[in-house]
Amino acid sequence: MNRVAIEYCQDYSRIKEAVDRIVSCTTFPDCQGRTILVKPNILSDSRPEAGITTHPALVKEVVALCFERGAKKVYVGDSPGLHNPGFRGQNCGMDEVCRQTGAQWADFSKSPQSVLLASGERVKVASVLNEVDFTISVSKFKTHQLMYSTGPVKNVFGLMPGLNKSPMHLRHPSREDFAAFIVELFKVSKVVYSFIDAVIGMEGSGPANGTLRHVGLLFGGADAFLVDRAQALVMGYDEADIPILNAARLAGLMSERPDYPILDPADIVIPDFRRISVERPKGLFSSLILPFFTRSRDRRKTARRPAPQFDNSRCIHCRRCVQICPAGALRHDGQITVDTAKCIRCYCCAEMCPADAIRVEEN
Repeated sequence: MNRVAIEYCQDYSRIKEAVDRIVSCTTFPDCQGRTILVKPNILSDSRPEAGITTHPALVKEVVALCFERGAKKVYVGDSPGLHNPGFRGQNCGMDEVCRQTGAQWADFSKSPQSVLLASGERVKVASVLNEVDFTISVSKFKTHQLMYSTGPVKNVFGLMPGLNKSPMHLRHPSREDFAAFIVELFKVSKVVYSFIDAVIGMEGSGPANGTLRHVGLLFGGADAFLVDRAQALVMGYDEADIPILNAARLAGLMSERPDYPILDPADIVIPDFRRISVERPKGLFSSLILPFFTRSRDRRKTARRPAPQFDNSRCIHCRRCVQICPAGALRHDGQITVDTAKCIRCYCCAEMCPADAIRVEEN
């Protein structure tokens, strides 16, 4: 359970070989007679070469592997922040994966179910979770303005259809509180195995407007939190800097140190990887426990983070940023303006911008 395999994979033509090697030395789930959801990261329906989404070659290989091991039915699905009717992941290649493999596309926007999290919060998630025995998370190696890195655990946020995600940032404005929410959501995700597509990764202003970087790796393992941890270490982060890992540790979900049967992340750290500047926590109590008793202060804390900057010369006036903003801090009146007093620094606007017209200050 605590094995995390990291394998070299220099290009997507070699993805099958890398997947087979990873699966051979980790605990892959029993697929015989099972119904499975393969959950890629489709932040937006961008073409694979943009590096924003999980590459379809990996998703195709994971689906094929499930069928080879006796799966009765395999779904592929995700929901971008702005989920248009009839969305099937055509540009990012997921629709084609379904046609080639016999997998069925799961439209997360159809009749989402309401679930009660262990925290007492009620949220809407894709109803396909009722039909599957388990989920395989297939994420993308990317930085993330809010969570610093985004991996298989953060990937479950896409189980909430479309604009159901946006209000969660308003409910949980601090990094610590939002990470704790993601960990609670993970508990109902049925994720039992995770891959990270790190053949081509993203550094800098991820998860949408960063810079592509050839990483040449593939990650896999049964414990999503340990796979997340391995990714953070390769990026050059200290694991104590990653809010999701801290929240998992507080919830008792971080396993013992993993065994690395192929590559150890300590040996393959990318020294010049462009990371998101970290707000250093001031100890376990102040960074993890205190926020649960002082949530009224969260808005003042987020105000210290840099506000998004809008380049109206690049703006294509699609208004996606206005639609996605959970705080109602954006207005379009010939150009985009931001009310920084309302802005909660969730950076959803930057994630959704197709024109790279929104920047967040980098250190």
